[in-house]
Amino acid sequence: MLRRSFGRGRMAHAWLFAGPAGVGKALFARIFAQCLLCESHTDQELLACGSCSGCRQMDAGTHPDFFHVRCPEGKSEIPVEVFLGPPEKRGRAGLIYDLSLRPMAGRRRIAIIDDANRLNDEGANCMLKTIEEPPPDALLILIADNLDAVLPTIRSRCQLIRFSPLNRSDLGELLTSTGLAKDPAEAASVAAISDGSLQTAAQLLNPGLRTLRHRLHEFLSAADINPLEAAKVLGAGLEELGSETSEQRRNLVWLIRFAAEFYRQIVLALSGRAVDTEPGSPVLVATKRVGSKGLHGLELATLLFDRCLLAESQIDWNISPARVLEALFDDLARTSRRGY
Repeated sequence: MLRRSFGRGRMAHAWLFAGPAGVGKALFARIFAQCLLCESHTDQELLACGSCSGCRQMDAGTHPDFFHVRCPEGKSEIPVEVFLGPPEKRGRAGLIYDLSLRPMAGRRRIAIIDDANRLNDEGANCMLKTIEEPPPDALLILIADNLDAVLPTIRSRCQLIRFSPLNRSDLGELLTSTGLAKDPAEAASVAAISDGSLQTAAQLLNPGLRTLRHRLHEFLSAADINPLEAAKVLGAGLEELGSETSEQRRNLVWLIRFAAEFYRQIVLALSGRAVDTEPGSPVLVATKRVGSKGLHGLELATLLFDRCLLAESQIDWNISPARVLEALFDDLARTSRRGY
């Protein structure tokens, strides 16, 4: 689709790649950038030879006209310094300054902004003018796991491309070919419960985390969630996976993402989208029950999904894992009983 677009001269200056985590958005963005920086092919061909100076520099991560920024580990938002530079170099450093310079080797300068859904208002306002009126020969690629979290002012100025979850067979082949799974049987079993995400599949290769996900789904699919028991059992499961607080936080992030994906699947199913789950799975059981409420069921599932996203952000606020779990399941239980 991009090749056809470029062949017709429709070259947007800002793109937004949106879709679930672990489906190849960042990899695709990097290959896309390499095609545009390849010295052996034109933009209209949109190919990368792999052997020219531009391609070799991209492979080595040293191309002077390519920039890739993301939210730093441990941060909930991308700092404004990433775009404007530190206070002592304000306006003379940062991504906006880098893009304003003329290309050093290629035909253009290209920047990938990963975690675009973690741009705060200040960072978005800094980038808004650059996205709206980019410097000559500059191209921006924004990547977001959650499209709804991208500020409307940013989203409306970008050409949107949606990425879908990977199908099970492709995901199983990836797990085998990359050596993540020890054999095709393990790859197939993990691919079946990974919601089309290679990132999720890599985590679920840990048997302990896979068991924890199964327990979580049992609680979420129950007709009446028992918040105290859920927090106690899942909290103990986190401790079994690792005694270090940092490790427990990492695993808690995955646990909450599994919960968010559980409700996201329900929202998709109630919206008429096909959901790739096993017959009789906890997701389908919960979907049937929530769906009996009609339109209110869809609104309820959306509320529960949003509550999971809030819980993930609370981990960044340095709240203890036990408190995050207790508050999350208390709210999920009360909201489910009360309905919308």
